[in-house]
Amino acid sequence: DNAYARQAVCLVLTKAGYDVVEAADGTQALAVMETDPEAVHVDTVICDLDMPNMNGSQTLSYFQSHYPLIPLIILTGAPDFVLTDVLSQQGVTDYLLKPVSEKRLLEKVRVGVRLHELRQRQV
Repeated sequence: DNAYARQAVCLVLTKAGYDVVEAADGTQALAVMETDPEAVHVDTVICDLDMPNMNGSQTLSYFQSHYPLIPLIILTGAPDFVLTDVLSQQGVTDYLLKPVSEKRLLEKVRVGVRLHELRQRQV
């Protein structure tokens, strides 16, 4: 996502007590995860669909195949319900439309973190 939108989301989540790892695009997100997976503990991924280098669909597909326990949330300004339906069949947990309220963002992240905890217990 653009830097301003990423920073706004990071600020909301940080203020709520979450540790946040920020990536400018899918390529950077994968690099963060692959650099030191033990050092980076990720409970939920929030991803835009429209990103440079590696689009959101490709990024989400990678996370689904390599990190299937991590819930995936789409944050997008394009309400393409057909696409979000297809992505939900590919493992996307939820989606948020921009602009998103702090309350709704935090609600979805709380659910994602809880879902991750439950998935880890089942393994």
